[in-house]
Amino acid sequence: MLALASAFLFAFAGMTSCNKDNGGKNADQVTGKFEIKDASSPVKSIELTPDGEYIVTKNPAVTRSGEDLDLDDVWVYGKFTFIDGCYVLQGFGKIVIDWLNGGAAEIAIESGGWDPFTVQASLASNVQETKINRSLCHHWVFDKTHFSLTYNNLTFLDFELAGCDFTRWFAESGDADGDDIEEECTGLIFTQAGTYAVVYDNGKVNVGSWAWENAEDGSLKCDWSTQYQSFFKDYRFQGSLVVDVVEGNPDTCTIIRSFESTMEKYHLFSGPSVHSLKTTLTYYLSEYTD
Repeated sequence: MLALASAFLFAFAGMTSCNKDNGGKNADQVTGKFEIKDASSPVKSIELTPDGEYIVTKNPAVTRSGEDLDLDDVWVYGKFTFIDGCYVLQGFGKIVIDWLNGGAAEIAIESGGWDPFTVQASLASNVQETKINRSLCHHWVFDKTHFSLTYNNLTFLDFELAGCDFTRWFAESGDADGDDIEEECTGLIFTQAGTYAVVYDNGKVNVGSWAWENAEDGSLKCDWSTQYQSFFKDYRFQGSLVVDVVEGNPDTCTIIRSFESTMEKYHLFSGPSVHSLKTTLTYYLSEYTD
């Protein structure tokens, strides 16, 4: 009987850990990016998306040395569920959000990596609520990728790949150092808080930000200028992109990235001449479904 009573009390404590008495301030299910300003906190931000996914940004200055960072030393990504006022972040832990006022919140965090702690946070501003933003802000997965390379307007390479698997391209180009860059990428996430994340097949993410350069023509800019840029670089989607979310089929998206470079050659009789090289990557994506 004592063993049964102890087990019951333990189970009851576990069930009520997400329902602490907070004077009615406990938040209903919300989505958005909560930013934490306390420099001593091991967590810098927690973002919850309407698709039921989360991105936690850690604070490596507190959690570990920045000299040998890995992606999972900075970001944790996964699915979350909302149960009895508690957010269960799969692969991370549990959080409870208590509203204060003016977009401020108090977040109780219970993670396997640290003792439970509570932090003050503020809800980040979202991008403007427009039809194109609502269409773009999802988790997208790669259906296929089209690659072309032109030199002085002559096409030298032109082929399609399943998903975003660049193994063939690396094999043909002899680039042994790059074979772990492209083929591991499985999807892209755009959120209303301006977060842009590249998702890899091992469950890791590389996180930056996005904003419209020119919303009318679909030109979008992705930015990786974070304090971690010296450790993590992703050249595939850096700079400007042209995004097309098909209005008639909002479950699909096309992203085109073109970049040009010039090279100078010197001819003995005619002197120097400039030659242009253009690479175009077209990514065909569909909305992620679990």
